Amino acid sequence: MKKFIGIFPPKRCQVCKKHLSTRKCLKIKRDICFHCCNQIRIKMECPSNCKYTLKQTSRKHELILNNYSESVAEQQELMNLHLKNWIKTQNPLFNNMTPDEIAKTEEGKNKINAFLDKHESKLKSTLNYNYVRKQLSIPIKKIHLNYEEVAEKFLNLVINFDYEDTINLHLNSELYKNEEFKINYLKRNLQNKAFKSIKGFDLIRTAMSKEKDQSIVEFEINGKYPLSILLKKINNQWKINKKVFAKSEVVLSENEFIQRVAFEYAKQNFKNAYSDLNKNLKIFPDSPDLHYYFAIYYSSKGKVEKAKQFFFNAMELDPEFVEAKYNYAFLFQAEGNMEKAQIIYEQILEQKEDIKTLNNLAVIYEHNNSLEEAKILLKKALKLNPNFELAKKNLERINLATKPPH
Repeated sequence: MKKFIGIFPPKRCQVCKKHLSTRKCLKIKRDICFHCCNQIRIKMECPSNCKYTLKQTSRKHELILNNYSESVAEQQELMNLHLKNWIKTQNPLFNNMTPDEIAKTEEGKNKINAFLDKHESKLKSTLNYNYVRKQLSIPIKKIHLNYEEVAEKFLNLVINFDYEDTINLHLNSELYKNEEFKINYLKRNLQNKAFKSIKGFDLIRTAMSKEKDQSIVEFEINGKYPLSILLKKINNQWKINKKVFAKSEVVLSENEFIQRVAFEYAKQNFKNAYSDLNKNLKIFPDSPDLHYYFAIYYSSKGKVEKAKQFFFNAMELDPEFVEAKYNYAFLFQAEGNMEKAQIIYEQILEQKEDIKTLNNLAVIYEHNNSLEEAKILLKKALKLNPNFELAKKNLERINLATKPPH
């Protein structure tokens, strides 16, 4: 018996029975996938009131399509079906010859390629005419991977157990040059049963931010459950940001879940908080905030090693997460590992002058008998917050210890 995540099993396309149904076809009155939709609309027979219909264009001999698609893959597939016909259709732009006929000579191939280059520049950068080049033996144009292709490459690496190679596609790839963070990334992901069980995927839909620097790519995994991959564009390249084991519309709910957990913590209702954390971490395994709250939970239960692990997870997922770093360092300081705590506190101060970090590092300097350095840090903390009582008391104590005898 098949097992599904959720109350109802996902609907299969009523035509191919293979892919997930994503829309109702107004022509055949069935729920279909985008692949079958493309096969229907390329024939230009769709009802005009269907939002997915391929509309007629006055420039039918050029390479322009007028339609709505839910992903680059869907649009590229439809484009390739159009190009398949275009190659074998007489074209007044080529003296009523077919592109297939013109490409029989090198001069003809160059003419076709120049035509493709000209029209490709008008396309969204995510689409291309490489189907024509491949069919007519014209050298393929190299292009940057789009966000869907990067997400698919990531999943293919997972399927092939090339987990370490996924790091190069990651937003924090530079961070993972640190062996400790790299090992944690691999360990954390391999402990995720849903991640490890990925054997196949089907692209469903995508979305992009208004600024075109962030995107969500939704997949169906193993024909059973949804996975949305969030990406960011850095230096003109798409990088994996995080995974969400849910449909794309759930992605923006992460903050709502985090606020709910924070509310339970504020009420000291740790049992409900723990239940929410367990549930939501399965959906948002790459959420630094959820890992942070798990660490707080284990700290409250005196389970120091588990707390350390979850604080470190939060640090790995968000290198700028100062509060996670501070608490991680504090656990080492509390158990007397001053050397480790000092290293982390100093790393925090490279990011920002945090008053709690300044105070705690001053205490470590005092422990190491570096009293003048300790005083400098405490004065910085009090300059940032003159009412910081703990720093005041620590400074008074050190001043007394360094006061010259009368």
